[in-house]
Amino acid sequence: MAVRLDADTVSSLVGPDLARVGREHLDQGRVFELGADDGGVVATVLDSGRKEYDVWVGVVNGELTGECDCTEAEATLCGHAVAVTLAALEDGIPFTSVTEQDDEDDEERFAELAASLTFDQLVDLVARQAVADPDFADELIALAEDDGEE
Repeated sequence: MAVRLDADTVSSLVGPDLARVGREHLDQGRVFELGADDGGVVATVLDSGRKEYDVWVGVVNGELTGECDCTEAEATLCGHAVAVTLAALEDGIPFTSVTEQDDEDDEERFAELAASLTFDQLVDLVARQAVADPDFADELIALAEDDGEE
């Protein structure tokens, strides 16, 4: 289901200071590679210090939320996320309240990330995940037992 947002609504949700920062990023042409992604919008934002940040903004559980790799990302939204939201609104990219997950794309992305790790990093990651997730641990044990039988 599409969610109705406009610049005034975004401004009232984030407050005038954050809205101003987001508008400055947008007006200064710092939002790149804007596109729809998982019911929201993804883009790269170049901050005033010339550092690039990857940003995703969407509506989750009826609330505008964002993910950004900046230090301000502890908050629900940062100035980069506001800039991406405003850019999406200007470009007519719709937001949906339900994100569609494409498991095949996610699996491919995670496989590429895993392949970029060293062997020791991957072993450590798998061991920590097995401790945290009993279902994952069971699957790991089953796979290891299957490989041992061959």
